[in-house]
Amino acid sequence: MKKLLFTIGFVLPTLIFAQESKQNKCDLPKDFKEPKPEKKLQSMLKMVGATLDDLKKHIAVEHDCDEKDVVILRVSEQMGNGMYSVCVMGKPMKYKRMGSVFMKADENPFDVAK
Repeated sequence: MKKLLFTIGFVLPTLIFAQESKQNKCDLPKDFKEPKPEKKLQSMLKMVGATLDDLKKHIAVEHDCDEKDVVILRVSEQMGNGMYSVCVMGKPMKYKRMGSVFMKADENPFDVAK
């Protein structure tokens, strides 16, 4: 009896948490606001064409959608690089910036085998 209760107590929560971690949709609240970029940094990045608006344009072209379908969730950037979490047509994605070039976070720009 103890083994049965232990098994149920251990397996059931594991299965429940495993199901919750597989989210392929962005569930944003209706009052969600995109993070505001740092003005000084954005003005410097504007000279090389690497602002958040440029990122939205890049993603919209890459996924053949409107810019309004791209929602920026999280931003971490410096002058030379940046990491971005975005929601594109309801699907969460991550992008990075190296210099003025935007690419998906899992892409390697030096991989010539593709």
